[in-house]
Amino acid sequence: MPVIRIALAQMNSVVGGLGENVETLQRLRTQAGAVGASLVVTPELALTGYPPEDLLLKEGFCEEARSALEELAEAKNLPAMLVGTIMAEGDGVVLAPSLDGRDVTRLVNQGHVTLPHIANALVAVSATGVGPIATKRLLPNYDVFDEQRYFHPGLGEGTIVNIEGVAVGLLICEDVWTAQGPAAELVANGASLLVVANASPFARGRRDDRESMLRERALETGCPIAYVNLVGGQDELVFDGQSVVVDAQGHVVARAAAFGEELLVVEVEARHSSAGTVLETVYARDERAALSPHVNHVAEPTSDVAEIYDALVMGTRDYLRKNGFRSAILGLSGGIDSSLVAAIAADAVGSRAVHGFAMPSRYSSEHSVSDAYELARRLDIDIDTIEIEPAHATVMAMLQAALGEDLKGLTEENLQSRIRGVLLMAVSNQTGAIVLTTGNKSEMATGYSTLYGDSAGGFAVIKDVPKTLVYELCRYRNAVALAQGDPEPIPVEVLLKAPSAELRPDQRDDQSLPPYEQLDPLLELYVEEDFTAQEMIDAGHDVQLVLRITRLVDASEYKRRQMPPGVRITKKAFGRDRRMPITNAFRPENP
Repeated sequence: MPVIRIALAQMNSVVGGLGENVETLQRLRTQAGAVGASLVVTPELALTGYPPEDLLLKEGFCEEARSALEELAEAKNLPAMLVGTIMAEGDGVVLAPSLDGRDVTRLVNQGHVTLPHIANALVAVSATGVGPIATKRLLPNYDVFDEQRYFHPGLGEGTIVNIEGVAVGLLICEDVWTAQGPAAELVANGASLLVVANASPFARGRRDDRESMLRERALETGCPIAYVNLVGGQDELVFDGQSVVVDAQGHVVARAAAFGEELLVVEVEARHSSAGTVLETVYARDERAALSPHVNHVAEPTSDVAEIYDALVMGTRDYLRKNGFRSAILGLSGGIDSSLVAAIAADAVGSRAVHGFAMPSRYSSEHSVSDAYELARRLDIDIDTIEIEPAHATVMAMLQAALGEDLKGLTEENLQSRIRGVLLMAVSNQTGAIVLTTGNKSEMATGYSTLYGDSAGGFAVIKDVPKTLVYELCRYRNAVALAQGDPEPIPVEVLLKAPSAELRPDQRDDQSLPPYEQLDPLLELYVEEDFTAQEMIDAGHDVQLVLRITRLVDASEYKRRQMPPGVRITKKAFGRDRRMPITNAFRPENP
């Protein structure tokens, strides 16, 4: 059987950054040529970035994407490349009508403009120019995906290109997930190797899901499959890469590492087939063999907690980098959440680009400031103290004079948090640094946060991380440091003390919330698994505890709508995944 050498270009695209993406694609294609690859496969929508969302409603963006593709086609003496991009019906693709059977007229700039039907496409670029073109046939519209808003499904029996006697069937992400679907049709039409371009976001456990699916599809089709995935952060999403190749029995024969750009060079054995459009190769077989690159490398998967930590670092780094922020600031309370965010930020952008502020009030304990300074010393980040007591006393007096009564309870507590938020945002205005908020998913879920206080900022690094996982991640980061012979960045005192917002004397989180060991499993059922309160009770959970937690979650939806974006690491995060109405009369006691 013939052996084909292909390169999976696991790249970090920039949404809308067509020029930057062209440069990256050209660089990876050149590298692939240098190691004798006959074909380069790029991720889904690699040229436009994923997801481009409503950029696709701008006719000018679609035109520029076409021009960028033509620029890639001008390169000579390089291997053929399959480019993930968008294509319009007039560019040689046949598309289905919109899913409800009607043509699509979109409103653009308040005027009625009928745009061309566009497809999510994989386009061959070679010495002969642009084409053939494969179009995505199955458009996901669940979780974070919203592709039926923008694209029309492709029609036909799929696209096959022939390279060195290997008929390569082209698929795009969702098309490979369906049994007896587009993958099976391509093999029935003569494909002997399947390649899949993907933009599959990271979520906990996602790599196992993907590789299990690919094993099933390989066994179903009797065909090897090369799966290339996007890498990098885009708003709330982070893509982990981990591109993989399985043989016809579903065994992994090559895998790229997680959370890094990589050109994975693979030699795949596939049966000979004359099907498909023939694309010329640059190198003869003897020339390719002489190059002898490292091929079929299988990167070992990392642990669950390591994957999550790396996802948070990459998501934070790319959010800052792609949005032009060169530094970050955050409040350091000496607590576990701000300690983890500081460690992630330092790993993401370097310790010199991170600045912490201790902002004690009359209720802050002495160890909260000393622990914050010890953390900063270990992370080698700058830290300063801003005493908020003068501002707190002044604002309290102003409000008491205006309202004619003493302030107490939540009013006084939240004032402290809001003063801290004002100070951090003022520093941000002065320096241009982005404010990183430090709230976790458990707090976001239950509303245990202050609007315009600790929720004020530009990026919420751990907004999808439950509190119990925060502790796991801190211990993991300390273990990594010890293994490298470095001091643990997070002081043991931070890990051992009871969680507290320190907004009143001797305050602890468990005075307002159930213990996190009880809270987080129930939040997972209610938020991520979509259990109703009654279903949780029927499963044996305490009635009063379930009712208390679900009421807190439901009553806090308006707060979550006003939170900054943050890295998605679970299969259902607040925001893109979970879109609950704010005005909502469905309650456990009134189903």
